[in-house]
Amino acid sequence: MNGKENIINKILSDADERCAEIVADAKTQAQQTVQAAQQAVREERQLLDSRIQAASDERMRNAVANAELDAKKYRLQVRQQLVGRCYDVARQRLAAMDEQQRLDFVGELLSRFAEDGETVYVTKADAKNVTQLWLDGFDKHLRLGKRYIRADGGVLLEGDGYEKDLTLANVVRYLKEQTEAQVAARLGVRNE
Repeated sequence: MNGKENIINKILSDADERCAEIVADAKTQAQQTVQAAQQAVREERQLLDSRIQAASDERMRNAVANAELDAKKYRLQVRQQLVGRCYDVARQRLAAMDEQQRLDFVGELLSRFAEDGETVYVTKADAKNVTQLWLDGFDKHLRLGKRYIRADGGVLLEGDGYEKDLTLANVVRYLKEQTEAQVAARLGVRNE
């Protein structure tokens, strides 16, 4: 009310200073001004209240949306970790194969992916089993490379200007790309 009283006092003091004969008109004008100001304050207050409520509602919606997004991110991270662990276990099991299983695995890679005339590089662990004589059995004119690859297993195929990295790490990575959705479904992990 200080603002209203200041307006009324201001109007009255201005009216007294200007001239005494228009005091009655000044009071009427002052009352109308106060009423108009009060109505304007009420309308402004309603407008501000609705803006405050809208802003509060928007902040609440944003907070809920952010919390839902954070929850989805967390679920996705957990899903990726769970699925990633499955592929890590698969890679560890492949790396722990016995010599015959390793030889069979390398043979399967060569049968599927080797092309005529490529050079085959193997790990030091596979060198005693993967020989030139063994490679000749594939009828693809494969040559045994003179150096070893550093990997858990698998092979590196080299042709004229290209390489095919079929090491365990890359084979498992490729399989993950191809089967991740199916593995997640089998594990009962929803994709969100």
